[in-house]
Amino acid sequence: MSFLAFLVFGGFVGFLASYLHPKKSSKKASLFSRILPPVILGATSSAIASILGQTFGLFKSGQVLEWLSAMIFAIFCVFLFKIGKK
Repeated sequence: MSFLAFLVFGGFVGFLASYLHPKKSSKKASLFSRILPPVILGATSSAIASILGQTFGLFKSGQVLEWLSAMIFAIFCVFLFKIGKK
């Protein structure tokens, strides 16, 4: 996956994971501060999952397993972020 794919795919997955999480966010926080951290976290965690998977030889760049692991790891990281943010 290229760098742009990490940003787009991971950011979209981070946004969806944050949106679908049942925890209510405070109404005082701006929309920018509620959406930006999960998008950044999703993009970076999908990049980390892809880099680690390629380093350990689990998959090669562009394979379906790379996309799947990046998606699962991004969702997991955003959920942990939302749970820890009380």
